Amino acid sequence: MKLNQISPWTDFKSIGHKLSDEVSSWLLEQGPITKRIKAQKNFKLIVHQDKIDSISNDDYDFIESKSEDFKIRKVTLLGDDSPMVYAESIIPILTIEKGLSSLGSIGKAPLGDILFLENLFEKVKTEYASFLTDSGSILWGRRAKYTVNSQPISVMEIFILQ
Repeated sequence: MKLNQISPWTDFKSIGHKLSDEVSSWLLEQGPITKRIKAQKNFKLIVHQDKIDSISNDDYDFIESKSEDFKIRKVTLLGDDSPMVYAESIIPILTIEKGLSSLGSIGKAPLGDILFLENLFEKVKTEYASFLTDSGSILWGRRAKYTVNSQPISVMEIFILQ
């Protein structure tokens, strides 16, 4: 599935009135998305990419890292074998080196298992945007910036709620 962002990143107050209760509940979920999926369905994670790569200027401005190298992880979270969430994580190499080394070797584990099990992470900010799929559907997503030992990480999740 190809996704194109069609609205700028913004706060929830600016978009909340446009959303259904179901979409809002996913966007405002405070706990791990994987836990929410597992409570309803059989969970599976597909890793599409997990390597050092470049990031956009917008992502660089959002994450505010002094790192020059970034580990990019792209995954799809499935419930009962149907895609439910597409997620991209940007993990600066400095965050792996100075924040939490286990971020460098997540493998096939959900990132949420690390973000929420350890009391090391602080959520700094969250923004929301809409995306257009190649089939013409509009999906909503969020991106959050966390810090661990004062080092940033960014997680973007797009909710495939059809």
